[in-house]
Amino acid sequence: MRLLAHLAATLLLVVFLAALSGSAASDNDAAVAAESDVRVALAVVEGHRTTNSPLHVIIENASGEPQSHFEEWNSWGYGNLTVEWTDAAGNSGTVAKVPGLWTVNFPSTVTLQPGDALVREVSFDSKLWQGWPEVPSGATLTLQVTYHSSGEPAADEWTGSVTAKVQTVLFR
Repeated sequence: MRLLAHLAATLLLVVFLAALSGSAASDNDAAVAAESDVRVALAVVEGHRTTNSPLHVIIENASGEPQSHFEEWNSWGYGNLTVEWTDAAGNSGTVAKVPGLWTVNFPSTVTLQPGDALVREVSFDSKLWQGWPEVPSGATLTLQVTYHSSGEPAADEWTGSVTAKVQTVLFR
């Protein structure tokens, strides 16, 4: 009876350890899968910014394969960037493209090879972008850019949502 109890306890221990290592492997696989094949960043600004010049957003193909991204001129790529902002007083909001109208519209793309980057501009022009606060001289804004694409109407384009790290920008 003792031998049977010892074998059962050993078997339970082996099953537990196997499940634990399988769980660690699946957690590691999930972490690798969670790593995006696209990186997005707000370009680092030397010195300070003014609202007279745009922000530059860098979209990089971090995969080992070519990727197609919708061009910004068409409705599929037009609204793919948003900027979350927070000011020093704790006020916050979202900046997005002003809704567009198209007389010509088709889902054209640009192909990024592995390691290639695409640069898009986010301006303070209220005719193009809505949601910016008043930015007086000397103000700081904490900004976080998100790039997203549903991939529709075709399945060949990159799909997903990637958020850049938070960055604080001083405006003069």
